[in-house]
Amino acid sequence: MTEKTEINVLGCGSSFGVPLSHDIWGNCDKSNPKNNRTRPSIFIKKAGKSILIDTSPDLRKQLIDNKIDNVGSVIYTHSHADHIHGINDLRTIALINRKKIPIYADKITLETLQTSFSYLFTKSTTHGYEPILNANTLNGDNIEIEGFKIEIIRQNHGNIDSYGFIFDNKIAYNLDIKYFYDENYLDKIDGIQCWFLGCLRYDEHPSHASYSEVIDWAKKVNANQTYLSHMTAHIDYETEYKKLSNNRIYPAYDGLKITI
Repeated sequence: MTEKTEINVLGCGSSFGVPLSHDIWGNCDKSNPKNNRTRPSIFIKKAGKSILIDTSPDLRKQLIDNKIDNVGSVIYTHSHADHIHGINDLRTIALINRKKIPIYADKITLETLQTSFSYLFTKSTTHGYEPILNANTLNGDNIEIEGFKIEIIRQNHGNIDSYGFIFDNKIAYNLDIKYFYDENYLDKIDGIQCWFLGCLRYDEHPSHASYSEVIDWAKKVNANQTYLSHMTAHIDYETEYKKLSNNRIYPAYDGLKITI
């Protein structure tokens, strides 16, 4: 019997979240709680083992809201602030569970983390904290983490690369992306069970695909479920749900839970 995988969307907003500071909601209906978006992260779990993807600046609230008290491993997509700056909140998880947490990231992201948050990796006389993370470098090869077989996808994110992942050949995660280096990637994930896809805004952007490109990709792949994430306040939940759900494309929302 195949183990079921539980997916918990902790945050599906872009770098500013929704609402932005100064209570700016843009096109989003503020009366709909599904428009209230923290910065992007998901938590996946099977057979009692778990992986957190990215540590958003809202991680503490996300862990509390979703009653998550243990994290098996963390895997990072890239080094931008909205994906890493909640890393300090792993300290509580590690200290309560009395274990170091393995993290996985490409060389650039790992260097950024170890420089900016050195006290999490090595004990220093300045801070005096016991280190709580074990660092592992992703080198582009496929890997197995916490019982998940993971295919690593390098993708363009403007002037840097980010990384997407395919978990157990049934969940794809591609958020911060301008275009895929692998021209056959959409064919590779054709008909996949679940796809999380970055959809920042309607207009062109130097480091993110436009709305029209994203929707074209989603229709081509025709996943059993496609969820749009990393959304700005330009994109209203109900508007997009009505427009896209007949194609099994849905805007994600914070707290969304899926089992596949």
